[in-house]
Amino acid sequence: MKKSIIFFCMFLYFSFFIHADVYVKGILHVDGGYRWGHNVPELNVINEWWFGKNKVTFISTGWRLEFLNTDRRLTLDKEKQHILVVDLKEKSYVVVPLPMNLSSHVDPPLTKQLNRYKIYGAVKTTGEKKTIHQKECEGYTVVEWILQGDVRFYERERAIMATTQVPFDWKLINELYEWIRSFINPQNTYISELKKMKGFVLAEDVIVFESAGKVTWSFKVLEISEKKAPLLIYDLPKEYKKKDKLNGQDLWDIRGIVYPWPLY
Repeated sequence: MKKSIIFFCMFLYFSFFIHADVYVKGILHVDGGYRWGHNVPELNVINEWWFGKNKVTFISTGWRLEFLNTDRRLTLDKEKQHILVVDLKEKSYVVVPLPMNLSSHVDPPLTKQLNRYKIYGAVKTTGEKKTIHQKECEGYTVVEWILQGDVRFYERERAIMATTQVPFDWKLINELYEWIRSFINPQNTYISELKKMKGFVLAEDVIVFESAGKVTWSFKVLEISEKKAPLLIYDLPKEYKKKDKLNGQDLWDIRGIVYPWPLY
């Protein structure tokens, strides 16, 4: 009898973790200051990830800037072969089937505008190792910039600590970010460079060089835990308005998730 009880308890314990999803919470901190004629407040943006089987939901909240509202929820579901783009502020969403047909989900004038951009970058392994949350991390330096015609802007340097020692498929978030980058023409050399970086980012320090001076921010993961995912965290939100296409503000905000621009 005693052995049966022990076996049953162990079964419940392992069943929980087999079906439990993984929750990750991090904070992106941006110092306040005077930039481009604006007094910009200090920002602490909360980034959250829910990892399930063949799906991931990313949530970013706390941006309160004049030209930026990245309070968004993005879900990549590989089984349903779609991406959900949810505007948490406006309470609306767009369902984007995969593989995406850009002309079906973005108006032609906006597509033409997006084609003017190109993203370049390079990745180097630093050889630095650090333990964060009991996980061994590798150090990387990433240099990136955007080109619009002959104008080069959004030049940034990132010092990253990433790890593959996580209880979820970290490649899922890379696939979601690749989809976001696809809107602004990442160059083949840049895509190849990004593949050098392995794992999930647990910490990073960023410098963006602008004509108005440098802007810096930092990111760190605060929590990684296995728990039951909230209801509908990977599905369509109730009582939200469905939209057929992504507009300019949607794309601006989505891009800001991977390429934050806290200047204003």
